[in-house]
Amino acid sequence: MEPAAKLLEEALHLPEDEREDLAAKLLDSLEPPSGTSIEDIDELERRADQARKGEPGVPWTEIKRDLLK
Repeated sequence: MEPAAKLLEEALHLPEDEREDLAAKLLDSLEPPSGTSIEDIDELERRADQARKGEPGVPWTEIKRDLLK
């Protein structure tokens, strides 16, 4: 079994709060995509903090409706 697959298998058995923490740390370890501005990064971090606190986001139906206008 590949190391990443083994890690994933083990991580999926962690309690939910530990999986959330692990996922956040893994995402934080990645470089932002090229062309991402400081403002974009700040907004992404703000939204991630809100999600970690359990604050509700914008429902997909609203986002989809706005995109299709």
